[in-house]
Amino acid sequence: MSKRTVFICRDFMLDYVLDGLSAKLEQAGIEVIRGEAPKPGVKLKYSPDALARAEVAMFSSRSICTREMMMNAPKLRGIVNPTIGLETVDTDAASELGIIVGHGATPENFNSMAEVTVMLILMMMYQPKQAEAVMQGRRERPNPRPEEAWARMMMKRTIGLVGLGRIARGVVERLAGWQLRILAHDPFVKPENVPAGVTMVDLDTVMKESDVVSVLVAVTPDNVGMIGAREFALMKPDAYLVNTSRGAAINERAMYEALRDRRIAGAALDTFEVEPLPADSPLRMLDNVILTPHVVGHTKDVYASFIPAGFESITRILKGELPVHCKNPDIAPKWRARLPSLGTGNAI
Repeated sequence: MSKRTVFICRDFMLDYVLDGLSAKLEQAGIEVIRGEAPKPGVKLKYSPDALARAEVAMFSSRSICTREMMMNAPKLRGIVNPTIGLETVDTDAASELGIIVGHGATPENFNSMAEVTVMLILMMMYQPKQAEAVMQGRRERPNPRPEEAWARMMMKRTIGLVGLGRIARGVVERLAGWQLRILAHDPFVKPENVPAGVTMVDLDTVMKESDVVSVLVAVTPDNVGMIGAREFALMKPDAYLVNTSRGAAINERAMYEALRDRRIAGAALDTFEVEPLPADSPLRMLDNVILTPHVVGHTKDVYASFIPAGFESITRILKGELPVHCKNPDIAPKWRARLPSLGTGNAI
């Protein structure tokens, strides 16, 4: 039997994971085809026939998988992303073509992001950088008056969640018992699946009534720039924004202007429209933001989980089994019915 063949992209931010996974697959006797390396700040578009020999393909948030590529891949069984996000993969096309899609929604991944989101919400409310400035002599110690204090308690505040997926639900679990009001907007969540303690509302209500708005959405063509000038105008002037999902969910220019003009109090941002964040980005000039380079929640535990999960998902697909974390399980019957026509069998 000829070797099974897997395509693995390259990604300057995920070299350890992708190189380690490639090595593990090769040790298992699987041929690995590597894609070209993307350039920082640009999402890589491969040639239409890049997957011509591949049975499974892995992409990242910096490499694009199109319908045309899938249609030119006669043996393609499945696509797997190492991380949670799948915005660079045409998942609708994959489902239509009977291609199963998996991703890296490991518990370590979404729980790390839930923990760090709560941390950033707290940092917005308590502003520890201000206390650090006092310690370092860069700021006067405030008098013990409410009007001079910068920290605010979380208790009895309103936290707004834009998106109610795995990470957001982890945030809700971690905020249980904090005596908070939690609002959420997610048009895809059915009423019976809403966690206890969460009130589902429209996006305008989240923006208007929240003391901290946390953006936790997967980006699709329908929600790019969903938070723009209009939405920022709805926020309280002392409210904060936290984005630990995808930069494309926010109109970055509108956000910058709202922060610059103090129409909102501040923001904690781990992700941007262009990554790495350009050196000349005006966001870097603001004093009311926390900026981190899409790494703030990338724990040792997350990185340790990616290679085993990716290996298991890829080898499961090669065996005719669903990946560990499946994005389109509803097409499983269609996918299984298609496998015999590929002529590659299910043995590794």
